[in-house]
Amino acid sequence: MCIATPVKINKVEGKRAFLADGREVDISLVQNAKIGEWLLCHANLAINKIEENEAKEILKLNKMCAHQGA
Repeated sequence: MCIATPVKINKVEGKRAFLADGREVDISLVQNAKIGEWLLCHANLAINKIEENEAKEILKLNKMCAHQGA
């Protein structure tokens, strides 16, 4: 199963964003991505911008699911 994950932007250069988790993603699908914003990313592609509270909730749920599967 594939899942998109929320990640915070550390740096933007053209159509590339450098993320807090160390990844570099294509931001061609996202308009006006800025440092400090959160992106929903999958396979080195930013799919959408999301609000911080939504990103944190998704991360919390992902962590809970990972613990249940272990």
